[in-house]
Amino acid sequence: MPWILTRHLLAELTKVLLLTTTIIVVVVAFGAVIKPLTGNLLGPGGILKYILLAMVPMLQYALPFSAGFAATIVTHRFASDNEIQAMSVSGISYKVILLPHAILGVILTIVMFFLVQTAIPRFWGLMSEVITNDAAQVFVSTIRSGDSFRAGNFLIYADRISLDETPSNAMQRIRLEGVAAVEVDGSGRLTTEFVARSGSADLYADGSDLIVKVAFRDATVLRPGDATVAFMPLAEPMPTLIDRHWERSPKYLPWGELITLTRDSSKGAVVTENRERLKRAIGPALLIDRIGQQIAATGTAELVSDEANRAYLVRDAMLGGSGLVPRPPAKRFTVEELEGGVAIREASATSGILTGTAGAQGSTAPDRLDFSLADPKARDLRSNDARLVRWPSRVVGLTVALSPAAPPDETLLADAKRIGEQTTPPLNAYARNANDALAAVSRAMGDTWYEAMSHVWMRFAQPVSVALVLLLGAVLAIWRRHSLPLTIYLLAFLPAIANVLLIASGQSMIRGYQLGVGVAVMWAGNLILLALALGVGRRMARH
Repeated sequence: MPWILTRHLLAELTKVLLLTTTIIVVVVAFGAVIKPLTGNLLGPGGILKYILLAMVPMLQYALPFSAGFAATIVTHRFASDNEIQAMSVSGISYKVILLPHAILGVILTIVMFFLVQTAIPRFWGLMSEVITNDAAQVFVSTIRSGDSFRAGNFLIYADRISLDETPSNAMQRIRLEGVAAVEVDGSGRLTTEFVARSGSADLYADGSDLIVKVAFRDATVLRPGDATVAFMPLAEPMPTLIDRHWERSPKYLPWGELITLTRDSSKGAVVTENRERLKRAIGPALLIDRIGQQIAATGTAELVSDEANRAYLVRDAMLGGSGLVPRPPAKRFTVEELEGGVAIREASATSGILTGTAGAQGSTAPDRLDFSLADPKARDLRSNDARLVRWPSRVVGLTVALSPAAPPDETLLADAKRIGEQTTPPLNAYARNANDALAAVSRAMGDTWYEAMSHVWMRFAQPVSVALVLLLGAVLAIWRRHSLPLTIYLLAFLPAIANVLLIASGQSMIRGYQLGVGVAVMWAGNLILLALALGVGRRMARH
């Protein structure tokens, strides 16, 4: 007999649960699309897809409330019809009466656990991808709102913007009028500024990457670092990758990858990006440091230009000033130019300036040095009269012989710390950038670890709340069987809302580096639900 009642009650609970969950999920999914829709971040084709994808993540919010509602409505009907009382007086204990609720609660907890660990993170990512894939709409809406659109290291502004006919080899072409664009380096400093009458931006898909290629017409180009201004009928900067921010957060990682991140936060995408910036910040300094090591070991240093097939052999010099200075007691140092291994020119100078240029972000291009001589006196080594010849004002695109293109990951932090501690020129000029980039890596590792931990704890707290809300709704329905069902549900709904807020607050505290307090706050809501369920259960059994 008890098993028949258990099956019947469990079937009723399941039917009401499925119906309630469907309604709540659809309503909440429509609510989730409001923000990207009002921000013009979705085109007509993306709205329906976004809503359908949003239904899965919304289950983590809908399931606790629909479980509590199903338990309240079904159990109240049994209690108000005196069926629960009949079971009790016939010798069936309340533990057996509430067994269907316990079974359903365990099932929902298991389902919820697998959802938040696997399916929901992936669907969060797919939702963000829908917005990112509609990049043309995002581009247009951002510019029209008066903000700048960021593509890689480019910030683009425009007075007017419109979608144009798509060229054959691009996803979308965007027309711009009254354009201003700035290019910044890894540390956020301005490197190039473009002001143009008009321009265009072509969007390309390369696998999972999204690339934008901009072109400016009748453009004025300013490079503050070189103090140069130029007018160009057509300026075409290098194509750049549009960053997909959704891929970075631990929120979108399944359980296995999330746990890996808590064990080694250096594997986080944000940390990896900051490590790349650190490489760019110290790359030129490592080349200059390599020059100093070569001079200290052999008395000479060799700078190589792979593109021009030339090398520059430096003698009687040492690091100092803005690059190289003569080694005392010499007043000048010597630079010998070789082409294909054959000496062709030689120059002496009072000093030399070494200017570092980091490789382009996201590319495999190595770091380079530009070399300028002060008061050069050059002679041609191929003629017998050794007549004086002209020496270039700047030799560009040099690297150091036998030097690695980039510091290995295992020595990167140590190299950055060493550069950051330099107090003598010319390496001290790179110390501040090295320290700032090193601090950014450390901060990113901390942020990544605490954010990952916040999601680990949240993914345990949310599934547990489903069973507790369901149990609380059931015991309230039996205890207050003479009250209206919605009144009873309200009594279970308010603690459930408080639980959601406490979980979110605890997660925020963990992100703020308060792990112990955050975990306590996160689980306080579940403890409150459990205490209420046990307290109401005792009063129900007593009366």
